[in-house]
Amino acid sequence: MRATSTDQTAIIVRVPHQSTGEADGGPATWPPSPEDRPDEPEPLTNPRLTVLSWLVPFLVAGGLGWWNLARPGLSEDELATWGMVTIGWAEFRGVLENVDASVGAYYVLLRLWAAVAGDTDLLLRLPSVLFGAATAAVVAGIGIRLAGRRAGLTAGLVFALLPGFSRYAQDARPYALVMLAAAVSTYVLIGLVERPRARAYVGYSFSVLVLGLSHVVALLLLVAHLLLVVRVRRSWRPFLAWACAVLVGVSPALPVLYLGQVQSGGQIGWIPPLTWDRLAETPERLFGATIIAGAVIALALTALSLRTSAHALTLWALAPVAALAAVAQLTPLWVPRYLLFVLPAWALLAGLALCRLSVLRGLVAVLGIGLLAIPAQADIRTVYGHDYASRDIAEVIKANQAAGDAVLFGPFADGDQRTSRDAFMRYMPAQRPADKLMVRAPRTGGTLGAQECPDAEIPSCFGKPSRVWVVRKGGWTNIVQNIGDAKEALLRQDFVQSEIWPLKGFTVALYIRKPAG
Repeated sequence: MRATSTDQTAIIVRVPHQSTGEADGGPATWPPSPEDRPDEPEPLTNPRLTVLSWLVPFLVAGGLGWWNLARPGLSEDELATWGMVTIGWAEFRGVLENVDASVGAYYVLLRLWAAVAGDTDLLLRLPSVLFGAATAAVVAGIGIRLAGRRAGLTAGLVFALLPGFSRYAQDARPYALVMLAAAVSTYVLIGLVERPRARAYVGYSFSVLVLGLSHVVALLLLVAHLLLVVRVRRSWRPFLAWACAVLVGVSPALPVLYLGQVQSGGQIGWIPPLTWDRLAETPERLFGATIIAGAVIALALTALSLRTSAHALTLWALAPVAALAAVAQLTPLWVPRYLLFVLPAWALLAGLALCRLSVLRGLVAVLGIGLLAIPAQADIRTVYGHDYASRDIAEVIKANQAAGDAVLFGPFADGDQRTSRDAFMRYMPAQRPADKLMVRAPRTGGTLGAQECPDAEIPSCFGKPSRVWVVRKGGWTNIVQNIGDAKEALLRQDFVQSEIWPLKGFTVALYIRKPAG
């Protein structure tokens, strides 16, 4: 039985089998009675099995993360990461002073990684694979701490098999790191409410710091942590100790958070208001597939409780979601992937529910989740698995390119020009169509996008190429629609469309100059 000393309140109780000392598959009543609290928690027998319980989810998550890691083309956000990783430090600092400061710490981390390892698609995504595998291990560790090895192994495997987790464990963005920081901070906090220790408070502060620097929305997890501390400890001293640890963890990130808030207008302007339709589609987006979301949520709902060892998990799964929904009523912030840090809680609740079944039935249920996830797992590892055929732009142009070709991009609105130009620059070799309108490269002069010739000077800047490639973000049947008056006039007056290629997330067209006269 795991409990705390007689002068502390426990949230974790494992009811042992008489034969093995392992959890009986159901969470015990919370809080325990005083006579059920021995002076020291009972150690888990057979440490090798304990190690195996978190090592297996680690290996499964890592293996799935490695599977076709480099096959999908970089997404729009990943292209932004690549751009920030490959510019000089002076340009990097200039951009962060105006935009993307909230992701600055992750960019710094990846810049250091790329300086050592390289910046191929695989290597840019590899840190996320490692973060994701570590998260699966920590999820298993939380399950072990709450309800024993079987619960930890089951929860870790359920989490590792979620397509929503796998998708962002292969993404060159900070979401895998956010999930890891959320899991570690919760694991440490569970230990703190059992037995406060100075060393644990230091670890908790550091995990909160990583959480905030990785993604500011993830700090909503602290709402769940606050409720857990207040409900369990029921004393002002533990609350003050927790609050001080949070303050220490958040303080170094405050300048970054402030700068991110100042810049937020341009960063969140694309997010639509929260509606019932957007709320309804969140489980599918979060878990990666509707059928997986239904299965895991149905299992987790049977384990939700505020009176058992699932108490911490219930708050973790629900409180940040409710908090973000409330915030979204004031500021549009509801994006399903922003809530990825609650996925571990849902997997843990599902793991607790499966432990109520026999070992064989629980194994069948985990295998069933894995089998149901296969189509979604396969989809996210295709060439278009990250929703953008960014690599295909280069394939189309290289197959049809001619000497003297030029290239033209769309307007600045909605990231059209920046994303299409990033994909072009990322995958096209040095011998590529000339970007005649660009007078300043992207991510120089303190802006993410490139600077182009003013509209009035476009004809003179563009010159007289015989062919021009037009590359735009999005699907366009008429690629010159909303491209800008000056660019549209240039194309319509001097060129005729020869061919158009609709790609996933992009449209590419080739224009040929009209014969003279």
